[in-house]
Amino acid sequence: MSDFAELLRRYRTARSLTQGELATRAHITQKAVGALERGERRRPYPHTVRALADALGLDDDERARLVAAVPRPETSTAARTTSSGLVRIPADDRLPAPASPVIGRDDQVEAIVGALRVPSRPVMTLTGPGGVGKTTLALLVAAAAREQFPAGTVLVELADIRGADDVVPAIASALGVPDTGTGDLVGAVASFVGNRRLLLVLDNIEHVLPCRAAVATLVSACPALTILSTGRTPMRIRAEREVRVEPLDHDTSVRLFRERMSARGGCVAGDQRDADAIAQLCRHADGLPLALELAATAASRIGPRTLLQTMDAPPDSAPHDLPTRQRSITATLDWSTRLLTEPARRLLARLSVCVGGFTWPDAQAVSGLTAAHATWALTELVEHSLVIHVGDIGGEERFRLLEPIRQHAAEHLDHDQADDARTGLTNSVLATARALARDLHGAGQVTALHRLEAGLGNLRVVLDQLIEHDRDDDAAELLWLVWLHLAIRGHAREGSTWAARLHPRALTLQSRIRLLVAWAGLEHLAAPTDACRRSRQALDLATGDDEDELLATQAATLAASTAVFSRDLPLARGLVAEANRRADALGDPYWITHARMATTQIALLAGHAPDIEQAARDAETAARCLGSAFETGAALNLRAVAAQLGGRNDEAAGLLAESIDLAVAAVNSWTLTYMLSTLAVVAVRLGDPDAGARLFGAWTAYANAHGVVEDFPTTHDLVTRDIDQARRDLGSDAFDVAWRSGREAGMAELVEIARKVRDQAIH
Repeated sequence: MSDFAELLRRYRTARSLTQGELATRAHITQKAVGALERGERRRPYPHTVRALADALGLDDDERARLVAAVPRPETSTAARTTSSGLVRIPADDRLPAPASPVIGRDDQVEAIVGALRVPSRPVMTLTGPGGVGKTTLALLVAAAAREQFPAGTVLVELADIRGADDVVPAIASALGVPDTGTGDLVGAVASFVGNRRLLLVLDNIEHVLPCRAAVATLVSACPALTILSTGRTPMRIRAEREVRVEPLDHDTSVRLFRERMSARGGCVAGDQRDADAIAQLCRHADGLPLALELAATAASRIGPRTLLQTMDAPPDSAPHDLPTRQRSITATLDWSTRLLTEPARRLLARLSVCVGGFTWPDAQAVSGLTAAHATWALTELVEHSLVIHVGDIGGEERFRLLEPIRQHAAEHLDHDQADDARTGLTNSVLATARALARDLHGAGQVTALHRLEAGLGNLRVVLDQLIEHDRDDDAAELLWLVWLHLAIRGHAREGSTWAARLHPRALTLQSRIRLLVAWAGLEHLAAPTDACRRSRQALDLATGDDEDELLATQAATLAASTAVFSRDLPLARGLVAEANRRADALGDPYWITHARMATTQIALLAGHAPDIEQAARDAETAARCLGSAFETGAALNLRAVAAQLGGRNDEAAGLLAESIDLAVAAVNSWTLTYMLSTLAVVAVRLGDPDAGARLFGAWTAYANAHGVVEDFPTTHDLVTRDIDQARRDLGSDAFDVAWRSGREAGMAELVEIARKVRDQAIH
């Protein structure tokens, strides 16, 4: 402990003052007092020493001893003028280096160092949420850019500065500029720096933003001065460039977690259960390096699986050389939220009910504020890096809270406020689903799918909220509005779980039909027998005294589509005839398209070639007129089956390549299963058994992942025969290798295989 630290502690305890009481009297922060007494901050600024002496009521002798205990300028980091006229930092006292290896910032360091060479914007501010690593990045940049600043680099730590008026004195102290007593300290600093190429690092600027005028004056008066600052929010001056410091991606987070856990003495084994737990902990930290550091330290003590069960780090797990405000995520975020206005704090707490992100309408709905106040509050949260602006998704701006921030905000939301916010979110999600219903069933389908997928976390919250609060009819409507999205994007099992929860509830007749239609759609390819039964129940209810034409058409079409799986041809023909009659009478292009596709499936089941060709072309025509990616891809798959049965494998390959491209555009993992199996058959027929085997492997992987029945009745025999053919052509060992490769293939690789098969067919 330094002489100054010991003397300060002795004077404080002699006067029976706590650190907090001394901080209040001296108008500095309690963490600043603590850092000084622990010796973590060895050279306080002169104005800080004066404030402490005044607060302690020291006599002249005591005051002199306290001042004398501060290290002299010749051993401090203060800059000095050399014989060459340059301001330099002594060679024996360099910028602090990161205490541990920094992972995942190399590219950003290089980019920022390059940007510092541009003189038109001499102020650069690194912004981002607390714990994202702004200070670490600034120190790396400053070290890497040393050669660009021959006059030196000066670090000014502002976290312990209480007010904006203390910033310039802190800069002057760090530079070694004497206070001449003229009152123009900005001018004195500007005169001292002059034309020297100097880098000034201002760390933690967010709570002293009114200093921006002085900063602007300095860079205006000193043409070679560059300022690199860090903060939750930028200064917003014309000379400034803002660089957002983003959280780490998942793979980098896992690398950092493992490195820190190992450095703390933890055993980072190759056990898959530990690997899964680490991955989950990293997702929980949402890429914040501080959260990862704290979790890794805790995991080094109790193991990642045990930590995952508690999802919390022991309070003393943080490294003790971190600043006090960074020894827990709670302390870091408390520091951030204290800087907010009351409306922004209120909105932040209420936004914690949003999971996975939100839109501006969502934010306004949960806020309980007027539109104008909500706008300003959201702007403030983005400015302070507590809310991240994700960007445009499907023509709509989206935002999100990092998961540690969301959980911290939720702790400041009382029960009544939480209920009010969730009610607002519920109304917003319902409104969005209603507004997107037409697009989801038409040419705007891909955009609607992207928007609904982006809001999936909130959809889950809202459906649970509606069911738990007995708003069963609203829940049935919402599930009916979004079932197609859930099915296409691979969430059919989850959707069926909500349907099962609603099934025993007392619903209105319309809600009961909607629920059965949605449930049938969700189970269409997973449990087709149950889906056929539910859709026929819905059809019976919809054709009662108060017939609902739209719901009756939907139920009839779903019943016809799922009847194919029963292989009961008379039943299927009767249902498809009713589906076509109702769809044509309703005049809805979406359900006309599905009725035509059901007709094609029945024709395939019957095996009459002329009917198959005509039905498949009718389905493709209807789908292309509709303009929806999912239906067009499904219709093209049916046409490909018809072409393959007719021996036109080259035509089938082209149709399937286009259908898979459409599946990629819609991120359709639902019917992609059947496209892959059909293309696998075509590949084998075209003499490429290796591609066929890989596609068959991918087919089974997608079927298992999404709960889809593998054996589609109309192609089952083809698939079974050609799997055996590919195995014979390749040999069992080579076939198994290709099959496993296909099971592990990503979407990009499958698209490449599809195009390869198509190109082989063309040539």
